[in-house]
Amino acid sequence: MASNRVRAIAISLAVALAPIGAGAVWAQNTTASTAPAPTAQSLQATIQQAAASAAAQPGFARLSASAKLAAIQAAVSNALAASGASPTVISAALVQAVASGTVSAGVAIQVAASVSPEAAQQVASAPAVTQQLAQTGQSATVTTAATDGGGAPSVLVSLQGVSSTAPVDGGAAAGAGAGGNTQTNQPAPYDPCAGVVAAYCGS
Repeated sequence: MASNRVRAIAISLAVALAPIGAGAVWAQNTTASTAPAPTAQSLQATIQQAAASAAAQPGFARLSASAKLAAIQAAVSNALAASGASPTVISAALVQAVASGTVSAGVAIQVAASVSPEAAQQVASAPAVTQQLAQTGQSATVTTAATDGGGAPSVLVSLQGVSSTAPVDGGAAAGAGAGGNTQTNQPAPYDPCAGVVAAYCGS
């Protein structure tokens, strides 16, 4: 008799709890599906944390400028891809990050190039990006090339540092009618910390 009563209570509890469990699952799904979409502003923390995590890797300070650029670009690209943000939002977020000094113009362009040709062009032509490039004496060239087989076009980004010229023979050459020959130095590697106040740049 007692065992029958216990069994009946257990069955009643199971029936009563079933809808609650199903409701909890539905509530979780609803919460996930109604989560706010990432915005340019909300992605600023994502970009900053990704750049800082790249700089926190052992030996980062000893890397060359190009290797630092690649490390930061990869970290930021992966973080933004995981955010699920649209290319348009990512482009706006990168421009905002450049304007606030979180990442350099070159990093932003490189990350945008991994998203789409349109994103790369949008970021490269943004006033905040072109202004930082001009202020730091650096340059960026973005070109889009069609790929064989009709695949997605590839984006090529050329980043350079300051290029300087120095006169050869000085006034003596000019006085002799040589026309003031100049020697052009090779452009320096793009500095991913130029124009940036982020922690990974040591400020």
